[in-house]
Amino acid sequence: MGSFHHTARNWRIKVENGITMFRVEVRDTHGNWHERTIRLDDHIGNTDGWFIWGGQNFTSTARNIRLEDTEWGPKLVAVMRSNNGGDRGDQGMLLGDKIENRDGQLHFTGA
Repeated sequence: MGSFHHTARNWRIKVENGITMFRVEVRDTHGNWHERTIRLDDHIGNTDGWFIWGGQNFTSTARNIRLEDTEWGPKLVAVMRSNNGGDRGDQGMLLGDKIENRDGQLHFTGA
């Protein structure tokens, strides 16, 4: 399948009530656009200051959460708290590594 970003537009995140939601418009096989949302905290965690796929609730230990556009699609970036209470500065992960567009639906491809 490949990364969703080739058939997506207008991606953005919203951090609210301790969770990070990713909202994007994706195209189906007929060329129609659909707005979809995925709760990133259901799929991404924090391991000692690093993002980890297959984890959960990264938002509770992150600050300055944002998206950056790259040639490989949207990159989630944040400062993540480490186990000692400090942080490792900005960390990032490409959302297209584990999120796919399957005929206008977003799917997490697993850890």
